[in-house]
Amino acid sequence: MALRAHSRPCRLLQQTPRPTRVVPFQPACVTAGRQQRIITCRAEEGEGKNDSASRTEDLLGELLGEPKQEQQQEQQQQQQQKPEPPSEAVAEVYRAAAAAAAASPPAAAAAAAAEEPASGRPNPAIAGADANLQVSKEVIEKLRSSVFGFDTMWVTSVENYEQDGVVFKGNVRSKDPREAYAKLKQRLQEVMGDQWQIFLLQDKEEKPTAVLLPSSAREGVLSPVTEVWLAVAFGAFSVVSSLQAAGIPLFQWLTNPFYTPVSQQDIIEALPLAGAFWLTLLAHEAGHRVAANKAGAQLYLPLIIPAGFGCLGSFGGITRFKGFVPNRETLLDVAVAGPLWGSAASGALLLLGLALSSAGLGDVSIDSPGLADSFLVALLGQAALGEALANPEVQVSSLLVAGWAGLVVNSLNLLPTGELDGGRIALACFGRRAAQAVGVLTVIGLAIFSFSNPLAFYWVVLVLALQRGPILPCQEELSEPAESNPNRNIARALYALPLLVLLPYPVEYLLALQQLPNPSPF
Repeated sequence: MALRAHSRPCRLLQQTPRPTRVVPFQPACVTAGRQQRIITCRAEEGEGKNDSASRTEDLLGELLGEPKQEQQQEQQQQQQQKPEPPSEAVAEVYRAAAAAAAASPPAAAAAAAAEEPASGRPNPAIAGADANLQVSKEVIEKLRSSVFGFDTMWVTSVENYEQDGVVFKGNVRSKDPREAYAKLKQRLQEVMGDQWQIFLLQDKEEKPTAVLLPSSAREGVLSPVTEVWLAVAFGAFSVVSSLQAAGIPLFQWLTNPFYTPVSQQDIIEALPLAGAFWLTLLAHEAGHRVAANKAGAQLYLPLIIPAGFGCLGSFGGITRFKGFVPNRETLLDVAVAGPLWGSAASGALLLLGLALSSAGLGDVSIDSPGLADSFLVALLGQAALGEALANPEVQVSSLLVAGWAGLVVNSLNLLPTGELDGGRIALACFGRRAAQAVGVLTVIGLAIFSFSNPLAFYWVVLVLALQRGPILPCQEELSEPAESNPNRNIARALYALPLLVLLPYPVEYLLALQQLPNPSPF
C-alpha cells in the first residue's frame, strides 16, 4: 500500500497576549443551559494555569478567536439556549473541550500534571483526536503522552489513514530526523509492543507526517513457494529469449519444431554470447543482494524479464524488497549497487571484446553502421577497429556484443522513473516529490523518443506495465543520505551512462560538417 498521508490543514495557535473577554463555555458539571465564564487567552505568570481544564479553555478561546462586539450581547441573551456552532471545526472544538473537562477534573488533572511522561512535556489537545478514529482513544492518548513529545515530534492533528491506520501531523523537533525516528520507534516498542509500526514521511506539501499502521500491514507479500516458481518461470523464458537473441530460432522451433531445425552445434556456438550476457545480469542482481545484506534489508528473488529484442536477451530483473526499507540512505545503497556491478561487468566484457576483435579473433558478424546506435560504443569501436568499420560488416567478438547489451540493460534500469533503479536513486537523493516529477518527464521523453527508436517504445510499455510504481515508502523518509556516503557521487556518475550508451552517434551531423569549407561544430 502506498502511504500517502493527507489531512486537513490545522490552525496554528496564535500565542499572543489578548485582553480578558467573555466566552460562552459548557463545563463538564452542567448538563443543561449555559454559563458565563471570564477567561483570558493567555494567563499571566503566576496565575495558576496548571490544570488541564484551564488549558482547554485557553485552546478553545484561541481557536474561536476574538468575538465581535455586537455578537457578545446576543450571546448573553441566549444563555439558556445553546447556539448553533458557526462551523464543523468549532463544533469539534466544543466536543473536545467537554470530553477533556469530563475526563480530567481539576483534582485529577493536577495529579496528572505532576507526573512527567517519558518523552517530556506532553502535547496539548490534538485536533481531530475526538473524531471516529480507527485507533482507540486510549491508544492515541498513550502515543500522545509517551511516544510523541517536544524532543521527537510535536503533534497538532490526527486523522484516519486508509482502512486501519492513523496519520499524525506536526513538527519534527529534532535537528536530525533519524534521531527523532529512532526515539519514536523505541518508545512505540516500549509502550505498544509489536502491535504497531510507525513511519516518518512527508506529505504532498513536504511537511512532516507520522503514519501509524498495524504490524501486519505489508505490501504484496509472496509466499516462498510463489516466490520460487515465479523466479524460475521468468528465468526459463529469459534463457529462451537470450538464446534467440544469440541467433538460435527457438521461438520458431517451439511453435513449429518439425520445420525449424536446431542442432546441438547451433546451441554450442550461441553459448558464449548468451552466457556472457547472463554474466552481466547476474552481476547486477548480485550487487543488489550484497548491498541489501550489508544494510540489513531483505530482497525477493529477482524476476528476469525476457526480451529477445535485437541482441538483448532480457530487459533485466525486477528486484523487490521484503517489507519496508529503513531510510533513504539504505535505498540509495541498494539501488546503486546493482547498476554499478552490472555496468562494471558489462564494461569489462566490452573492452575485452574490442581487444579480441582488433586482434582478428571475432566470431560474430555485425553491421558496421550498427555501432553508431551508441555514442560510447561508436567511439570505442572507432578507436579499436579503425578502417575495418569502412566495410558493410565487421567481425567482432561475442564478448563485445554481450558487453554492449549489458550496458544497454543497465542504462535502461538507470532511467529515473517508476520502480527502476534510477527511480529509486532519484527518490533517495532528491525526495519523493521531485522524483515523481522527474519520472513523469522521463516517461514523456521516452514516449517521444520511441517514434525514432523502437527500443524506447518497448521500454515505455515495460515501465508502465510492471515498474510504474509508486515506490514503497521508507520507514523514515525525511533525512537525506549523508554527504559522506560515496554512493551519492557514484549515483551522479551512473546517471551519465544512459546518455552515453542509449543516445546514437551523430554520423549524419559529422558528415555534414566535413562537407563544409571550414568544418566547425559551432
